[in-house]
Amino acid sequence: MSRELLVVNRLSDRGGAFVRALRDKGINLADLWSDRDLALSLGVKRALWQRGKDLLNSSWPEEELDRCAAVGVRTIFFGERDYPSGLMDTDDPPPVLYLRGNLKDSLSSVSVVGTRRCTPYGTQVAGSLGRKLAEADISVVSGGASGVDGAAHSGALDGGGYTLAVLGTGVDVVYPRGHDGLFRSILRNGGGLLSRFPMGEIGRRWNFPKRNGMIAGLASQVVVVESPVTGGSMITARIAGEIGREIWAVPGPIDREVCKGSNRLIFDGAQPLWDLDHFVHLLSGGRQMDLFEEKGISPVLSGVKRSGKVTLDELASRVGLSVPEVMASLVSLEMEGKVYRSGPGRWSAVP
Repeated sequence: MSRELLVVNRLSDRGGAFVRALRDKGINLADLWSDRDLALSLGVKRALWQRGKDLLNSSWPEEELDRCAAVGVRTIFFGERDYPSGLMDTDDPPPVLYLRGNLKDSLSSVSVVGTRRCTPYGTQVAGSLGRKLAEADISVVSGGASGVDGAAHSGALDGGGYTLAVLGTGVDVVYPRGHDGLFRSILRNGGGLLSRFPMGEIGRRWNFPKRNGMIAGLASQVVVVESPVTGGSMITARIAGEIGREIWAVPGPIDREVCKGSNRLIFDGAQPLWDLDHFVHLLSGGRQMDLFEEKGISPVLSGVKRSGKVTLDELASRVGLSVPEVMASLVSLEMEGKVYRSGPGRWSAVP
């Protein structure tokens, strides 16, 4: 089956969705290439079917596995025990994964994403977040790119933790070129480089949205540090929302193009990441900060219940707390399933 999965992965833009559909229908992938009529009935075009059959009958699958073995790359196939469970939540789980280094399949991981053209502030936040997560033994997933991605990976390394770079190229290709040292550090410190693309694949523009879907699936939380309205980070956030991941965004200046997308995410319902220590504390499974236990959560919950749909400012005024204190309490209550966002900027209690 591995040969067939390698071929589907190379030929199809949505190979994972196709393989999963075959599995759900009880169709063996091997039968696809031996039965042209079956393939045609499933929507496989004649030329693609013939190309796949030719590849299967060639030495390419073995050569691809030999290329992997020569440089220490491990292949993980769809359906195998070590295949990350989170990728199955996406609508196009990769038929084949290529891995250098180590892979932790833990949905307690956090994906940290953002623009390549981030501000110095964005670089600092991403690096500090990566370090604090690592120090709390929380894995950091990102895309290996310049800007926010690189800062998050570097921060995780500084914190002595695990970080995974999900690439839009083959794992044997260094992209961007300046990240050769970073990738070596990730591997040297027990992290991993992961890709769905065959060996030698260069950084084509259309590869990166597929990479972004993997980043969304590999973590339970997605943090957008800085992003314009369009870009890969917004794709990651959209997919994360579609598959039930928690989305966080770092508030930024409203006049900065690189922050307009991340600010818009907050308006649309993403959690505002207003304090790194509080964020990491929440994810670490600890009790809420003493300040919020003593001063905020019960009054805030009572205030929401009394008010129905209430804004943050209205609630802060009614319970006598600062806006940041109330926001922290609301985030905690939302994670506990006690309140929810009932409209833009408004909160309600769960019945």
